[in-house]
Amino acid sequence: METLKQQAYRSKMRELGKVLRYQVTLQKMVVIVDDWGNQTEGWVDWQTVWANIQRLWGERYYAAKAVGEENTIIFEMRLAPFMDTLIHNVADYRVVYDGVAYTIKRADPLPGEAWVKLTCEESGGNG
Repeated sequence: METLKQQAYRSKMRELGKVLRYQVTLQKMVVIVDDWGNQTEGWVDWQTVWANIQRLWGERYYAAKAVGEENTIIFEMRLAPFMDTLIHNVADYRVVYDGVAYTIKRADPLPGEAWVKLTCEESGGNG
């Protein structure tokens, strides 16, 4: 019985030990009021996190290309308490990596409650 617990512990530690190589910025949509009292919506930096990036390739790439979504990219990052609002309301958030903004299409918490996978689509330079 003890060996099963040790194996589960080692597996969890190995999962948490993944190397996250890319620094990405999560941005949030907010209402900005200028000096004249005009309200406009704009993006502000919300959190900076480390993530792994998975680009589509092979069969998944060609399936996405068939429906015009070949610019899809997947960001995998550690699940943090502040991400609860992002997971439940992806329309108000986006990911910026290397100067390119990505619209979040879906946020999937992965089993084990340690990781979240954001499926995004490129939205251009400034969105």
